[in-house]
Amino acid sequence: MPDGRDVHPVDARQREALGCHLQAFCNDIDGVRSVVLASVDGFAVVPGAGTHGNGERLAAMTSAMLALAGAVGRELALGELEVLMLEAGGGKVLMLALPSQPAPLLLMTACDQRCVVGKVLWRAKECGRNIVAELSGSRADPQGHMGLDNQRGATWQDSIRP
Repeated sequence: MPDGRDVHPVDARQREALGCHLQAFCNDIDGVRSVVLASVDGFAVVPGAGTHGNGERLAAMTSAMLALAGAVGRELALGELEVLMLEAGGGKVLMLALPSQPAPLLLMTACDQRCVVGKVLWRAKECGRNIVAELSGSRADPQGHMGLDNQRGATWQDSIRP
């Protein structure tokens, strides 16, 4: 299996743009401690945002957790894995599988108890759509805003068209 650096080659401009999306997500919600974008084989695609944890180690753990959760989902015939949530005494962890080519990406968010999981999930999905748009060559909003129709994956520009 190729490592994540080869599966998702990211040039310097993309790395900076993806880092901005991760940082905007981290800054947008009070209580988010760490955000990491990882390949399915456990490599950090870009350095993580936030102040807690080692990005490379968190990327590897995210990959392992989502692989295990995906296996449980397949065993129970639940369909493709989308989100895995963990809750502990000191906080919550949210992991998303992002559909991307040539391989999916993983977005991990760690937050403290102040965070409302629904708000974190909503914003993580927006961030994920911006990341996928950035990597596919679509125009993603540099501030991470998705516009009005984000349920269907529209970009922020779609919401300003007449």
